Amino acid sequence: MKDYRKILQFYYKGNSYNMYLDNHNKHFFLRNNADGTLSYVTIDELIELSLFFTNVPLVMNAKKDSKSKIVPKVIIGGVSVTLSLTLLNTVLGIYKNQGKITNLDANKISSSQTVEQDMKDYISFNDYSILHKKNKNQDTKEDNPSTSYPISSLQSIDSNTEPVEVEEEDKLVVDTYLESDWLNYLYVYDMDYLDRALDYKKVDINQVKALIKNNNSISDKFKNLLYEYCDELIEKYPNIELRVLYENLKTLKVVECDKRDLVRHSLSMDSYGCYIRSENAIYVLDDYDYVKGTWAYQVIFHELSHCLRTGDWNINGKDVKVQVEGQNFYNTTTSEALNSLFAVSLFDYDEKDIAYQLQSNYHSVMLECMDNYKLDDYVTHSLSYYANKLDEFNNDENYAVTILELIQAQYDDYHSTSISVEQNQYYPIYDYISEMYYKKYLNPEMTYSEATKVTDELINKIMFDVPEDYNIDINHFYEYLNEYCDEIGIAKDVKFRN
Repeated sequence: MKDYRKILQFYYKGNSYNMYLDNHNKHFFLRNNADGTLSYVTIDELIELSLFFTNVPLVMNAKKDSKSKIVPKVIIGGVSVTLSLTLLNTVLGIYKNQGKITNLDANKISSSQTVEQDMKDYISFNDYSILHKKNKNQDTKEDNPSTSYPISSLQSIDSNTEPVEVEEEDKLVVDTYLESDWLNYLYVYDMDYLDRALDYKKVDINQVKALIKNNNSISDKFKNLLYEYCDELIEKYPNIELRVLYENLKTLKVVECDKRDLVRHSLSMDSYGCYIRSENAIYVLDDYDYVKGTWAYQVIFHELSHCLRTGDWNINGKDVKVQVEGQNFYNTTTSEALNSLFAVSLFDYDEKDIAYQLQSNYHSVMLECMDNYKLDDYVTHSLSYYANKLDEFNNDENYAVTILELIQAQYDDYHSTSISVEQNQYYPIYDYISEMYYKKYLNPEMTYSEATKVTDELINKIMFDVPEDYNIDINHFYEYLNEYCDEIGIAKDVKFRN
């Protein structure tokens, strides 16, 4: 059996589900029944939830000490089958090839792949964040075909089956690189390991500019913007890693297109620009005027910052991918918010109107409080490194991921009509950021009035330009302030606001 942290309860298409994270932050789902029992999800539900949450991990009801022992299983043809890489990849393969799953026989599922092949499949499907690694010699076991159990009964039944690999450590594993000479791939998550892909140690900004000049796929208008980006980059971060940008500039295309084409390339109605790593191409709207202080100017700096951080190459027959997202933690809004904050940090003016506004506001406040992580660490290290630094700063173990996925969940809740989440489930985000902020700016010698002004400042930073439809419960920040003041000894000499 595996340890799982219960993260949230959410509603999807009229059904209630729980989401869990294991110690490696892989997801698992159970369905909540009307009678208060839990049941395994069907294979169809698993696929639908997996595809829906590919880029939007949904997390709620987070508590540091909330764990359950669960053997991850799904229901196939009325039979509960242990979830493994082989099972999931078989099902995903059927789904991708046929468009749906029909008449899948649980008795025909095998788990005899080699470790190397399992790892290759993990990479191929690592966007599907519910993958669970198991011993290569462990066979799939059938279980009681009943699909609904009380949780106590579920644990009892699972205790009689051969257990899935038990995770010993709670601490988040930081992604650095992953390589296989046999399968000919290399994933670089941390720039300290970029030497494994490239046979040169360093490039300077003049070499980068020379590539821009000689790239015929970039128009003069965008070449000038790229030169400007380079100048700002080196001025703000003189020791920044340039090799990924250098490699990308050899073939980078900057394409102007209309809204219809941009939607087709970005797969989003809300996009103002996108960088497609597999094409090494930036797509932007053709009516942009790239002047400092405009949204267009931020868009091009945002996409160029992706080019600085992300690579997708074939070097001497080896597939090489450089990315901030790793095996142990992948989260879209975290990477996009950090990229947005990094991009605007290059400006010679203060810019608060920013892409992924609420999520960027959250991360901006957290970075303001941290003394062990800076924005250039986003370019150098993986997302799991960032989460690990948050844990280190807050003296937690593998809890930052819960908060970061709650932030992702809130983003998806706002942008999607398919899920429904009660506002109070986001309180752990507010408490987490508030505690970081209060530790930096509150002390026992302050009055409650002074502490309230600090909370006002925090809320202003978090809520800057955030759409009202997010329905942020502002009052909860003051409720948490009361608790924090009680904890450090600030007397509440001002009546609590309602």
